[in-house]
Amino acid sequence: MSGAHHPAVTRPAQIWVYQKAAQKPAWVESAMVGDPAPNGTFMLQSELGQVRVHPGNVIFEYKGHLYACPHSEIQRTIQELDDRFAPPPPKDTALPSLAADVAPRDDDTDDITRRIRAQQGVDSQFAFSAKNSTLKPQKTAVSGVDSGAKELTVGKQPSAPASSTQKPQKSAASRPSASKFGNAPRKWPATKGNPPSIEMRPPSELSLDDSYQRATDSSTSQTLIRKIAHNWDWRMCLPLVVSKRDDGTLWVIDGQHRLAAATLRGDIQYLPCCVAVYGSVADEAAMFVAMNRTRKAMNRLDDFHAATASGDSEALEIAKLITDAGFTVSRRTGSQSWVPGEVAFTSAIAKVLRKHGAKVCADALKTMQEAFPDEVLNAGASMFTALTKLAITPPEGFDPDRLFRALLRRNQKEWASFLNETKGGGEERAFALRQVLLMAYEEEGETAE
Repeated sequence: MSGAHHPAVTRPAQIWVYQKAAQKPAWVESAMVGDPAPNGTFMLQSELGQVRVHPGNVIFEYKGHLYACPHSEIQRTIQELDDRFAPPPPKDTALPSLAADVAPRDDDTDDITRRIRAQQGVDSQFAFSAKNSTLKPQKTAVSGVDSGAKELTVGKQPSAPASSTQKPQKSAASRPSASKFGNAPRKWPATKGNPPSIEMRPPSELSLDDSYQRATDSSTSQTLIRKIAHNWDWRMCLPLVVSKRDDGTLWVIDGQHRLAAATLRGDIQYLPCCVAVYGSVADEAAMFVAMNRTRKAMNRLDDFHAATASGDSEALEIAKLITDAGFTVSRRTGSQSWVPGEVAFTSAIAKVLRKHGAKVCADALKTMQEAFPDEVLNAGASMFTALTKLAITPPEGFDPDRLFRALLRRNQKEWASFLNETKGGGEERAFALRQVLLMAYEEEGETAE
């Protein structure tokens, strides 16, 4: 029983509770790294490396080193340090009653001993070293050792000695021994980036980059944000993925709905953040795409904007075609939220661009901009594809000016109405509208004559 008894907790040489407005003691200031952050937190050099200190944390000195922890954990932290730095017991204090229950070191008759020795040849952390061991091996009881165990501890005396012929327990036999896979380590690819830091940051310090982030003004996103805010549960608040840029500003890559919900509530003082350094905004956007594509489907416009921000060559070319024609790229897929001058049919443009090149796309976009400069492109994808089909396979004696005059006779809603009875996907709709445009083209010729 005396071996399980913990001595009184050591009293730290110095101890101080950090309050944001309080003057820091000299012994704390001397260990600070850099300047305090706007939220009052600061970095402290400790035996464990650099740690971030938050208001309310306790800083204390133990055996010449500084440590920081929440106020509620001070007793446990010091007790752990006491246990860590406690001197090893003298050799003659080993319990002699346990010696009879342990096979001699040179006895290789039982399964457990053989597997322990096999492990010693695979991983040096399993090996006993005479120089580092504080107890003689023959006086050490093995507690709970199996083929997957990584630690040998002094345990209580077993109720019955293990039989040399006893079969291994299923729990031990079901765990594959490292020796089964050979001694050669697996060749993993090199890791990327640097390890992040987990920090608590106020929502006001976190920004969003619209060049690759999703739009959150849709009804679906707003409903989700209100739902998160109303049912805020810290157990579901995973750390936001955040980029720290060269100027020290913080930009959210993943977690903008949680950020918006915290901002909406107004009573969330800090959010957990996984902060890392990225090379550029393009790197941030590429990470955004990678994370969201592997987790859940992105809509085509979210994917397009993120691909543009990450430097994707096709996305950049499509964006240039759209802007050169006098349009902008929409951020919303819902037709009810489109506004004049926006193009949402980036997928249709990409398909034509790959098959027929940039000029066909540019001509069709310019025609649409000149014909419908102040209108919502209700039939934008079908109109664009129909115009490119006419340009690729025009009728005999085709006159583009005559077609343009025909386009001016109806607005976008009227052209879209011709597709109300059309069933099928984009190609069927585009083909149907091409037929309608040809009829309008013929009518325009008859009227002109």
